Amino acid sequence: MASIFVVEDEGIVALDIKRHLENYGYDVPGLFASGEEVVAAVKQQIPDLILMDISLQGSMDGLEAASIIRESYHVPVILLTAYADERTIERAKISAPFGYIIKPFEARELRTTIEMALHRAVLERRLHESEERYRRFFQDDLSADFICDADGRLIDCNNAYLELYGFHSDEEAALVGINDLFIDEDEKKRFWNGIDSKRKLGLAEFSMRKNNGKSLMVRANIVPRFDNSGNLTEINGFVFDTTRLRELEDQLRQAQKMEAIGRLAGGVAHDFNNILTVIMGYTTMLEEKLNSGEDVASDIDGIQKAAKKATALTRQLLAFSRRQVLKPKQIDLNRLVREMEKMLQRLVSEDITMTLLPSAERSDVYVDPGQIEQVLMNLVVNARDAMPGGGKVFITTKNHEVERAFPSAMGTVVPGDYVVLSVSDTGTGINDQDLEMIFEPFYTTKPDEKGTGLGLSTVYGIVRQSNGNIVVETSSDRGTSFHVYLPISGKAVEESVSSSEETASVGGNETILVVEDEEGVLELVERILAKAGYHVLTARNGGEALLIQERHDAALDLLITDLIMPHLNGGELAARMRQTDGGLKVLFMSGYPERTIWERKIDISREVFLRKPFEPVELLKRVRLLIDRE
Repeated sequence: MASIFVVEDEGIVALDIKRHLENYGYDVPGLFASGEEVVAAVKQQIPDLILMDISLQGSMDGLEAASIIRESYHVPVILLTAYADERTIERAKISAPFGYIIKPFEARELRTTIEMALHRAVLERRLHESEERYRRFFQDDLSADFICDADGRLIDCNNAYLELYGFHSDEEAALVGINDLFIDEDEKKRFWNGIDSKRKLGLAEFSMRKNNGKSLMVRANIVPRFDNSGNLTEINGFVFDTTRLRELEDQLRQAQKMEAIGRLAGGVAHDFNNILTVIMGYTTMLEEKLNSGEDVASDIDGIQKAAKKATALTRQLLAFSRRQVLKPKQIDLNRLVREMEKMLQRLVSEDITMTLLPSAERSDVYVDPGQIEQVLMNLVVNARDAMPGGGKVFITTKNHEVERAFPSAMGTVVPGDYVVLSVSDTGTGINDQDLEMIFEPFYTTKPDEKGTGLGLSTVYGIVRQSNGNIVVETSSDRGTSFHVYLPISGKAVEESVSSSEETASVGGNETILVVEDEEGVLELVERILAKAGYHVLTARNGGEALLIQERHDAALDLLITDLIMPHLNGGELAARMRQTDGGLKVLFMSGYPERTIWERKIDISREVFLRKPFEPVELLKRVRLLIDRE
C-alpha cells in the first residue's frame, strides 16, 4: 500500500482528498498546511508520494517545498493548484513534478495521475540505483578504469587509475592525456591503429610510464564508442598492472628450463643405471669364478671402480636436477671432514694453504655421506679457482642455534639446532650480479675449459634434499664463505653390516618370475638367481608375464618386475597377477628416480623396492627375505 502525504492549507479540501485516497486503497499518514511542516515531516518519514498545493500557509510555498524535497529526498511530487498561468508553470518545472493537476479535478484524473507518478517513481529509482551501482563498480574496481575522448583527453577515471599512474587527484590526472603515458611512440601508434582497425583491443600489452616517470608494464582492454556515422566519440579502458606478472613469467620460464634439464637427467640416469647393474653384477660373478692361474683381479677391480665412478656421476646428474636418490644415515660430520683431509689436499695447488677445524661439539647429522663428500669437494674446488694466485682455505664445523628465521640463498633458515659446515677462501669474492645466479645449472664465470656450471647446482640440490640450507657471505676484500646448515640429528647411530652377514646363505629352490624390458638386466638377474638355486622364469614385458602365469601349473613364489615398462607398468602388472594369485609376493626394481615414479602415480609405499644399480648379494638377500616373510 502506497503512502501519500497531502499538503493543502484548506482543511476541508485536504480531508476530501484524504477520503478519496483512502477509498482507492492508499495510506495517508499526514495532512500538512505549510511547506515548512511537510519538509520537517519528510525528515522523519519518507512517503511514496506527496500531493502538494502551490499556495500554502507560511513563508514557503509549494514550489519551494517540492524543490527541496525532490532534491534532498528524491520523493515524487504532484502539484495540485488552481494556477495555470505561464509564470507558475515555468516555476513548477524547476521542481520537476511528477504531475500537475488543475483544481477542481475529477477523482478519476487524480487516481490516474497518482498511479502514473508512482510507476514513474519506481522506474526512476531503479535508474538511480543502477547509476549508483555502476558508479560504485567503476570506483571500486581493482583495475585502472578510465574514460577519455576521441583525442585521448581524460574525462573520468577511478581510484585504481590514480594509484596505478601515481596521480594524487582527479584534477591532476585530467591534465595528463592517454597519449602522454606511452613510453614508445610505436606502441602509441599500435594503440590507435588497433582502435581504428579492430574497433576494440583485448588484453593488449603496453609499456607505459607513471606520473613520476617510472616505467611499468600494463595489459589493457580497450572499448571505443562510435556514433551513428562511425565517428569515434569516447574510449573506455580497463588497465591491469602486469609488471610483477612479467617478472614471475620470467621466473616460470627459468623453472621450466630447470624442469626440462631435470627430466633429461632422470632419463639418462635410468639408462645408465641399467648398464651399471649389468657391469657390477658380471664383475662380481667373474670374481667368484677365479680359479685359474691367470691374474684378472686387477682388471676386475678396475671395472668395478669404473662402475662405481659412473654411479657417482649418475648421482651428481640427479643432484643438480634435484632428483637424486639419497641414502641417508647417521654420521659424525667432524669425522667425515677429517677423513677427507688427504683427498681435499690433492684438490688444491701448493700455493694454497688449507686449514681444517672440525670443532662442532655436536656433529651428528642424518645425511648421505657420499653426497656430503661431493658438497665439500665442490666447494673446495670453487675456493681453489677463486684464488689463481694462491691464498688460504678454511674448512670448519661449529654448532649454531637459530632462534629466529632468516633468509638465505635457498629460502629461509628455520629455527633449530644446526651443525654448520663452512668453506671459506681469501679469493676475489662474488659480485652481486653473479651472486644471484651461482646456483643455476650451467651458469659459470669460469672459462669453458675449466667450468661446466654444475658444481654449485649440485651442492644446492644435495643440501636441499638433506633438509639443509646454504648461506653465502662474500666481499671483494675478504673472499667468500659458504655456510652449509645441516640439522643436528637425533637418530640412533646405524651399525654397519659385516661382510660375513652380507655373504650369508641367501639361496633357495623356489620359482621366481622376472619381468624386465632391458635384456642385459634380465639375463643378469636370471643368472644370479639360477646360480643361487632358484627356478627362474623370464618375461620381457607385462603381456608375456601374464601368459606365463596363466600357463604355469603351480603358483609362483615371487614376482620380480621393473617398475616402468612400455604398455603395462610394474604396478599394473602386479595388480593384474594378484587377481589370479592374491598372495603373490612382489619385488619392484627401477633405475628411475623416485620422483619419476611418483609422477607416474605408481604406488610402491607398501611394496619392497630395489634401486638400480644393485649388487648380486643385495638382490639375493631381498629375495630371501620376501619369500620367507609370512
